[in-house]
Amino acid sequence: MHKAVKLAAALVLSAAAASSAFGQSIKVTLLGTGTPILNINRFGISMLVEAGGQKLLFDAGRGVAMRLHQAKVPLKDLDAVFISLMNSDHVTGLTDLYASAPLPTDDGRRTQPVVMYGPDGIDNVAAGLQLMLKDNNRLRLLQQETNPGAIRIEAHTTHPGVIYEKDGVTVSAFLIQHGVTQPDYGYRVEYQGHSVVVTDDCTYSENLTQHAKGADLMVQSVAIASKELEKADMDYASHFYSYLANPATTGKIFTESRPKLAVLAHISLYSRHGIPRASMDELRSRIAEHYDGPFVIGDDLMSFVVDASGVHQLPYDANAKFKEPA
Repeated sequence: MHKAVKLAAALVLSAAAASSAFGQSIKVTLLGTGTPILNINRFGISMLVEAGGQKLLFDAGRGVAMRLHQAKVPLKDLDAVFISLMNSDHVTGLTDLYASAPLPTDDGRRTQPVVMYGPDGIDNVAAGLQLMLKDNNRLRLLQQETNPGAIRIEAHTTHPGVIYEKDGVTVSAFLIQHGVTQPDYGYRVEYQGHSVVVTDDCTYSENLTQHAKGADLMVQSVAIASKELEKADMDYASHFYSYLANPATTGKIFTESRPKLAVLAHISLYSRHGIPRASMDELRSRIAEHYDGPFVIGDDLMSFVVDASGVHQLPYDANAKFKEPA
């Protein structure tokens, strides 16, 4: 058999093996890997964790409903939403998610309230959504295109410790460092002896690395200005590096946490003075200068499976994010 054919067959078998183990595993899908910076290739921060028959959404940035559609995950099937930070790029997708889930479509037909967890202020977000769409909900009820259950939101304020337990799936929250913007939470999801750690905007802290230790998969944010931009305007780059992990800091976080696989998401790519954003090759090489373990630069709709045999990245088509699902 030709080497390329053998490799393709091996990838298919690997994906099939990973898929067959979903029942006793954790599947992670990066829905959006971007930031407030407008970038057509990277939608707003959002990640789906599937474990124990549950679908848990972490952050709901720009375009989250579209990415869930592309991932073939009906909006009606979400069990809970976890918001890490009250910044706009973590919540702007909630409007579409809330309004579209009850609609009589293949992605919709939700009948249950949206269950939402988040820092202080999450109740304001819930109340604001319901107020903004009050008349929409009234009209949709008249048109029989929604239902009283689905237009409710159950908001829960997050505190450090275990905040969610259901059918063997546990979600714990822990504080992370984001400069003066507090509180900011990371989350650790545990199921069947496996664990996934999710962070958002943050820089180094001992509390982060302590809660990330021993994780199978760690998803971590990163901020980068190219070396050319740093040389031209280090004050500009340093402003962001004071509360976001740059490549060196990210390497330190991974080195102390030592996940089986590290994944970069919520990727801040800075440009100014006509100097373009750093390339993915530059980001990869600068992380590798400070971390010798395995890591992946995440992209929208990239998926991973954690099971008894380890952590697997599922086959990925970079063009999928520009297409309707097959």
